[in-house]
Amino acid sequence: MKRFISIALMLVLSIGLAACNTVGKVLPPNDEVLVYPLSYDLTYLRTMEAVDGRETWKLEETDKEKGIITVRDTNYSSLNDSDKRVITFQVKRLDRGMSSVSIAPDSQKVFGGADLMKAVAAALGRETHS
Repeated sequence: MKRFISIALMLVLSIGLAACNTVGKVLPPNDEVLVYPLSYDLTYLRTMEAVDGRETWKLEETDKEKGIITVRDTNYSSLNDSDKRVITFQVKRLDRGMSSVSIAPDSQKVFGGADLMKAVAAALGRETHS
């Protein structure tokens, strides 16, 4: 019986250490900047609609004066702590008719940012082709 317990303990320990091996993986930063010939107000509105309309992402905080849109992943049923993922978007006025959208530096390595940027690019692209 003692031998069985020690083998089971070693098995559980090795599986636990193997699972910890994935913790150190780091995503490349998503430092893409989208620039569009749209007014700041329209860019901010379309960006907010695009990220809020995603399946598990919900608006957490918005500040139009600062150009900040923060979203949180609300996938609470996942065991990988995806509900702790928060991404902050920055919308900036470049010129009278030009604006840009990017992910804030502290959120650039959050998983899911690339998909949200694609959604924003699609929404703003539709607006420029209208």
